[in-house]
Amino acid sequence: MGLTVALLLASLVARADDAPSALLAALIERARAENIAADPQWLALGYWQDDLVGKGVTSLLDDPAFFFAADGKTDPAAELEATLAALLAPKSDDNPERLAQCTRPARWQWLKQRLAIDPGTIPEQPCPRFEAWMAAIDPARVTLIFPAAYLNNPSSMFGHTLIRIDPSQRPDAPPLNATTVHFAADNQGESGAFFAFKGLAGGYRGYFSVLRYYEKVTQYSDIENRDIWEYELNIAPENIRLMMASLWEVDMQPIDYYFLSTNCSYVLLSLLNVARPDLRLTEDFKVYAIPVDTVRAVVDKPGLLRGTTFRASQRTRIGERFRQLDTDEQALALALSEGELRPDDPSLAALEPVRRARVLELAQAYLQYRIETGGIERAETAPRALALLRARARIERIPPAPAVAEPPIRPDQGHHSARLAGGVGMTGDRPFTELALRPAYHDLLDPLGGYVPGAAIDFLDMHIRWYDSPVPELETATLIGVESLTPRDELFRALSWRARFGFDRWRDRAAQPGDLVFSAAGGAGPTWSLGDAARVYMLADAALLADQHWPDGRLFAVGPSAGLLWSPTPWWTIRPEGRYMLIVEDGAGEGFELSLQQGFTLARDLSLRLRVAGENDGGDTYAEWSAMLSWSF
Repeated sequence: MGLTVALLLASLVARADDAPSALLAALIERARAENIAADPQWLALGYWQDDLVGKGVTSLLDDPAFFFAADGKTDPAAELEATLAALLAPKSDDNPERLAQCTRPARWQWLKQRLAIDPGTIPEQPCPRFEAWMAAIDPARVTLIFPAAYLNNPSSMFGHTLIRIDPSQRPDAPPLNATTVHFAADNQGESGAFFAFKGLAGGYRGYFSVLRYYEKVTQYSDIENRDIWEYELNIAPENIRLMMASLWEVDMQPIDYYFLSTNCSYVLLSLLNVARPDLRLTEDFKVYAIPVDTVRAVVDKPGLLRGTTFRASQRTRIGERFRQLDTDEQALALALSEGELRPDDPSLAALEPVRRARVLELAQAYLQYRIETGGIERAETAPRALALLRARARIERIPPAPAVAEPPIRPDQGHHSARLAGGVGMTGDRPFTELALRPAYHDLLDPLGGYVPGAAIDFLDMHIRWYDSPVPELETATLIGVESLTPRDELFRALSWRARFGFDRWRDRAAQPGDLVFSAAGGAGPTWSLGDAARVYMLADAALLADQHWPDGRLFAVGPSAGLLWSPTPWWTIRPEGRYMLIVEDGAGEGFELSLQQGFTLARDLSLRLRVAGENDGGDTYAEWSAMLSWSF
């Protein structure tokens, strides 16, 4: 006998004032009999995640007031029954928007269908605020947005994700006007290294926010110079509406933010789970979630990806336009942008109309970029920008400039973030076997496809070696290492830099085990491009040092370094580098390193790395070589 019939019989035999109690008892009995509390959809609606230890679950949501049951955060069954009780609670004279149907519309819609609740037994309550909000968004299509990594912001060093919701009634509307769902830490105005360390420790609360897409594109593409990838997903409109109803429920609900685990990408996967709980998108991210890996988790699901779109950043577009001009035209565009040349100058009028249009377009785009990034004041340059636009408008029947070509490899198609490596080598005349493990993310000799050229982040990269003993020795341990080798040119005066915190093995002689020395190091300087495939750099480096003898031992080291990063082919990268160090300890000493490293891509997740070096850590000079086979997973 169906639940509807059972509920009807119960309502006929019960007294009028006992009807809600009888109905609730019948619903709870049905829910228990069918174990609805363990339904993946119910678990997704409550954002319950499997505990790392044990067989329990815990919700991502942290405010106890959000749950109807006292132990609802860890007990989906208790929360289900308490939710049913709240849905059946009689109306009060207070604001009807506070009714459970209005505060928990996703739960109500799903439970009504899952339990086959007769509309006559629990009348549908009007919820004007929710209905107006849903009508304004009009959700019909969903797109996962991935802005590439941005090394100058610790919160975005690994990339970022957000969700765009496109409307159904305006299919031709520009996507920039669509709604985006964003999750981020409330950093309370804090930034830099302090933000990164506090984020690692869970020192912030994170919240959802809903914004127009153009606001995020302006931030990511035009200001932070990040290319954007859009992944349209194949999710039915009714599932998207349920997901948005769930977002209404959890709006402004705090979630403890951890930079590596419950970050923007993981929480948004949890939201997508509401739309498609069968995909179990979060199950592979028990410990940490790198944004590009979460994108792969979505894209790799059969039939989920509908299509992709590449949106080049303002800086990428300007650089492409600059390369399409010859040297004289580039000089004209820069002079126009700087105000050193007027748009009616004869040198510009002498150009063919299409070339003149391209020069004016570059000048105006570069000027606008400098305004938006704070390089110059808008009030001072607005007349110049307007004059450039007017000059360009007078050149008619010129086709638009060619769009920036989409990179051949998308971020989700690049190598996986974790890496296991093994190999052999020799320090002086001492052979060794080496094993390395890195949870994340990418260095400059890894396969480049899908990653930002010249940008590297190493996190918890550990190398251990066995020499002539079965007991391993820790050779290096990178807690966090960041490297950004961005070329300078006539348009962008970029500063390259690197920073690293970790431990290294320092040896006075090759035959010695050496000391394990902690280093907090960094450097900065210029990088220049040598064609499309090579860049040369010169940095001024400095490091604070500490070993077991500190403060009587090593204190700091300073000195220059220079190198070349060159990819003759897409599968081969060469990196020679030289470093000199003035080492201050008991007295002053000198050290240096001359190295040649090569990376060979054998497959998407398989590569070979060769290194040969001459090293001096302040004692004797010795040679070292190694060969390592790396597997990314």
